[in-house]
Amino acid sequence: GRSNKSCRKRWIHSLDPNLRKGRWSASEDSILLDAVAKHGQNWSKVARHVDGRTDDQCAKRWRENLDPAISREPWTSEEDKILVEALKQHGQKWNTISALLPGRASVHCRNRFSHLKRA
Repeated sequence: GRSNKSCRKRWIHSLDPNLRKGRWSASEDSILLDAVAKHGQNWSKVARHVDGRTDDQCAKRWRENLDPAISREPWTSEEDKILVEALKQHGQKWNTISALLPGRASVHCRNRFSHLKRA
């Protein structure tokens, strides 16, 4: 069988009929921003304010889309150089690589690398 913990995790993250999946609405983003302002990055507390979203969903939305530290500027040639060198040194360890590129989330580094490969 399964442990109580693994059953609970499966329910919370997959089976709960109240769980929202897919695109975030503008009102959810607004609620998330307010909750982060109130609780910081304590994702379990933040998620209590965002109906139907888990702590993991809230953290991911923040890290990849809403964090004001994320750069919305086009990638520079210098950033591309750092990305390519970091990839040679660290492999596809995107969290490690993104730490070398302030303002670039790991998913954005991975996407940029995919773009460079195709170019």
